[in-house]
Amino acid sequence: MSTTLAHRGLPAGVGRFDLLRLFEQVARPGFGLSSTAVALVRHYVLKTMDGDYLSGRICAVWTQARRFAEQLGLTPRSINSAERELEQAGFIVRNAGINGERAGDRQDGIVVWAAGINLAPLVERYAEMQTKAEALELQARAIQQCRAEIRQLGQRIREAGHEDLRKRAETILPDGRTARITSIDRLIAIREALSAMLAAIESAPEPEPRALKTSDAPEENCVPNIQNKNSSRRRTTRLSDPLERIRPATALVVATESYRGIVEALGGPTWPNLVEASWRSCGRLGIAQSTWGRACQQFGRERAALSVLLIDRNTELPPGHRYRVGSPARCLAGMVRKSGSAGVNLAGLFRATERNAQEVPPKAPAPDHLIEPQVGPLANLTARLMVGMERRVAPDG
Repeated sequence: MSTTLAHRGLPAGVGRFDLLRLFEQVARPGFGLSSTAVALVRHYVLKTMDGDYLSGRICAVWTQARRFAEQLGLTPRSINSAERELEQAGFIVRNAGINGERAGDRQDGIVVWAAGINLAPLVERYAEMQTKAEALELQARAIQQCRAEIRQLGQRIREAGHEDLRKRAETILPDGRTARITSIDRLIAIREALSAMLAAIESAPEPEPRALKTSDAPEENCVPNIQNKNSSRRRTTRLSDPLERIRPATALVVATESYRGIVEALGGPTWPNLVEASWRSCGRLGIAQSTWGRACQQFGRERAALSVLLIDRNTELPPGHRYRVGSPARCLAGMVRKSGSAGVNLAGLFRATERNAQEVPPKAPAPDHLIEPQVGPLANLTARLMVGMERRVAPDG
C-alpha cells in the first residue's frame, strides 16, 4: 500500500535542519523518546531533500529497516521498535507495501508516491515543538533559580547555629545538593520547607529590653559585650548589652535615605532586615565581604549592621566635615581591630551620631570654612572613632 500523504510545509525561513535541531531539543525531555528513536529521525531527515518540506509535497523515505540497522549499527528489531515508538508518539506514519516492502518514486526531485516512512506528522508539529522548547527553557530557568534559592536558604540555616534545625534541613535535603533533582515540583517543595524553617528562626521572639539605667559616668567607660558566635538573622546581643536600648526603628532615625529604602523594601525595621540591609550596603560603600564577615565574627551581626549604618550615614556628611568618613572599608576595618583591643563603644557612637544628625543633616551644602567643629565629650568620641580609625588603619584587603 502506497500513500500520497502531503503536508502544509514548514514556516518561511525554516529548513529541514532547523526542524531536526528543534526535534532533537525536545524529543527526550519533552516527549520521552528514546535515543534510538531520535537517531532514527536524524537518519530519516538526512535521506530527504529540501524540496520535500515545501507545502503540498510528500516528505517520506522508503529505505528498508535492515539497511537502517546496518547504517546505524543496530539490529532490525531495534529499528522496528524505534519506528513503533515514533508512530505511537505521532511523529511518523508507517505505510509499507505488500509483505512489508518499502518503495517509492521521485521524479525531478519531487516524491510522487512512497510506501515506507512518511514524515508529514513531524513537519506538521513544528509549531507544537517550538512551544514545547520555550516551555522547557522556562522550566530550566525556574529550576536554576529554585536551586539557587535553596542554596541560600541552606546557608542561612547553617549560619543560624541551631543544631536541631540544621539536622532537620539535612533530612529535607540530604547532603544539601540539588544537582540530581530535576523535578521542579520537588524543588519547590524543598524550598518551601526550608523557607518555613527559616521563618521559624526569624520569628523567634526577641528578649524584652531591660529598664533604662542612667549614670553620671562618661560614655567612654561603657564597654560592650563582644560575642564570637552569632546567627545571621537573629538577635545575638546579650541582655546586658547597651545596644538592647537601641531598637531597629530607633536606628533608622540616623540612617540615610538609601539605607532606609532597603529596609522598607525588606519589610520594615527589624534586626534581621537591618543585618540584610547592611550586608547589601557593603557593595555600595566599597566594603569587602571579607571585612563584613570579620566584623560579624568579631562583635556580632547586629553590631556589625549598626556599624555599617553609622558609617553609611557619615559618608554623606559635607566634604571637610570633621566626622565625614572618606573610606568606609578602612573605617569598618578599624572598628574591627579596635574591638579586639580596647573595645568599641558603639552605643555611645550611635548617640553621638544621632545628636550630630539633628544638628548637621547629611549633604548639607555648606562651604568648608563655615563648618564649625563640634565640641563636647560625644563629639570627641565620634572624632576618635570615625576619623582616627580611618587615618590609622591600613586599607582593607
